[in-house]
Amino acid sequence: MGQGAILYNMQKASYTKVGRFGKTHGLAGGIRLIVEDPYFEAVLEAEVLFAPVDGSPVPYFTEKRLLEEPLVIKLEDVDTKEAAKVLTGLDLLLPGEEVEKELSIDDFRLLEGFLMTESEQGDIGLILAVEEYPEQIMAMVRHKGREVLIPLNEAFLQSIDPEAERVEVRLPEGLLDL
Repeated sequence: MGQGAILYNMQKASYTKVGRFGKTHGLAGGIRLIVEDPYFEAVLEAEVLFAPVDGSPVPYFTEKRLLEEPLVIKLEDVDTKEAAKVLTGLDLLLPGEEVEKELSIDDFRLLEGFLMTESEQGDIGLILAVEEYPEQIMAMVRHKGREVLIPLNEAFLQSIDPEAERVEVRLPEGLLDL
């Protein structure tokens, strides 16, 4: 994976970046989808794809698949090359609950060096390392002069911002004191 999973929190819903909209295809509004491998099946099954426009997810309904390799689709109400071109380069999003991807240790290792923050406690510390333990992946974070292990799972992860190199989590009370 390129930058690892990017989670968007828009309008109290969670969206996962699964790829991006590529070049237009033909004159009738076809557009190529560049999809990260782990999400390919989820994109094929999705009836609605989303793109971030002005900070909000905009739904686009899939009309039909034009090609499978490369993946080219036709969206409802996108009937011209010009209309499809507006989407070119935008992130391709799916609602978090539709994405059934098991993230691997390699995906999370991309977070090493990111600052971990907590919604109520503020900055926790830098992620020094990401390690795999039985049944879960843990981030080793330096917090108040000591190293703390924090699970990297859906229950705790709120968002990942690769540009700012920040990971926001929501932790149960007392976890940092263990």
